[in-house]
Amino acid sequence: MNLRKVITAGLVCLYLFPAFVQAGTVTGKALFSGEAPPNQKIDMAADPVCSGMHKTDFLNERVVVNSNQTLKNVFVYVKEGLGGQAFPAPQTPAVLDQEGCWYYPHVQGMQAGQKLQILNSDATLHNVHAVAKNNAEFNLGMPLQGMKLEKTFSNPEIMIKMKCDVHPWMNGYIGVVSHPFYAVTGDDGSFEIKDLPPGEYTIEAWHEVYGTQTQKIAVPGGSVNADFQFSSSEIVDEASGLKITAEAPKPINRFDDSAALNKPRAKTGWWLPENISTYGGKLDRLFYVILWITSIVFIAVQVALLIFLFKYRDRPGAKAAYTHGNNRLEIIWTVIPALILVFLTIASQKLWSEIKGQPPAGAIPIEIQAEQFAWNVRYTGKDGKFGTSDDIKTINQLHIPVGKPVRVRLTSIAKDNKHPVIHSFFLPEVRLKQDVVPGMAIDVWFEATRTGQYEIACAEFCGLGHYRMRGFLSIHSQEGFDAWLREAAQGGIG
Repeated sequence: MNLRKVITAGLVCLYLFPAFVQAGTVTGKALFSGEAPPNQKIDMAADPVCSGMHKTDFLNERVVVNSNQTLKNVFVYVKEGLGGQAFPAPQTPAVLDQEGCWYYPHVQGMQAGQKLQILNSDATLHNVHAVAKNNAEFNLGMPLQGMKLEKTFSNPEIMIKMKCDVHPWMNGYIGVVSHPFYAVTGDDGSFEIKDLPPGEYTIEAWHEVYGTQTQKIAVPGGSVNADFQFSSSEIVDEASGLKITAEAPKPINRFDDSAALNKPRAKTGWWLPENISTYGGKLDRLFYVILWITSIVFIAVQVALLIFLFKYRDRPGAKAAYTHGNNRLEIIWTVIPALILVFLTIASQKLWSEIKGQPPAGAIPIEIQAEQFAWNVRYTGKDGKFGTSDDIKTINQLHIPVGKPVRVRLTSIAKDNKHPVIHSFFLPEVRLKQDVVPGMAIDVWFEATRTGQYEIACAEFCGLGHYRMRGFLSIHSQEGFDAWLREAAQGGIG
């Protein structure tokens, strides 16, 4: 019996031995010719938590040219030649970490069916948004430091863009293949694909700026070299996928609106923050009128109280006197407050009608769905309708143009099968605060008068994570907003 097992094991080894002997390795480098473009500095000032984690300038990794004139972050994989062979997905998950408000690794590969573990190592809200075509797209908030999610891509796809809608500068790429024969170039621009069965293959190298390079190779066994040559004069347009000639890679945004977004804040008043809306000045004036009236009344009452306390204090020999009252004084202190209230009602009625009435013609429609604990922002696509496939969606990021009214429809939605709760949409500099009530769709509008970046707050306690419900209002120039809208429609933002 033991002899039979030994013979069987020996035959199996003899059968498998040639495959192990003949398995090949493909090595090579992603070479780069031309002038290395400078990496752009990433401005993280929109989130103080992010900017506080970096003591020096943080540069994006779209193009990283190594010291030996090679490219980092090039995804190399077997594109053709494996036929219908099936390869089981690894049990160990691929890992995508959000650390320092950046995705690590920036480029990676994984196998279809393999688990992807997504981590949030930062003490700030991220949302991970997979812009996929052959797989199910997902867009999930990760508000807690140390939070983990697991997702699976079932189908091969080159490449899936990962982005964070909270922090538009965060992006990464994942190449999903049906086999284990892939690699990503590192700090020396080299790659190695091991244990490739003998055969003829098409190998493809992908880079997010310089596109793809392919070559056919024969793997008889042993090691085979396959270098790829990328040039600074040829880049790929992200929207069309076509190669174009250029001197340097295109910037992250097709239009640089940083001058408008980083415009210095205007001087604030002695009480209220900076005003950036068309009706904010009117509200401020009404506020100060009420403040002065109530302040005068308050001071007068306190002075009278002190006088009466002193004049009618208890003294030896003093006797209390009874008085029925003074009709004239009672009429005066009744009529004067009534007249003040009538005046304030008339003064505020027109302003109330302007703010709570219909928005001006041509207002940009935007929908914001409040949930625990995020603002889900949605714009219409080219069809001008909500709820269709071309909708543009962000989380905690509201982008608008300066000098043009916007109409925002506010609703409250449930999360994780819980009941929706009340929130309060608060833009202090806009002078806009509106409760978001479950079961109601409430419209508000405003028109910004200056560019810049401001905070969106929830002013209603909505749960234990209420403090995390924070968003950002980015007011662009018209040209900058149009460029942002085009990029967002093409999936190129973030």
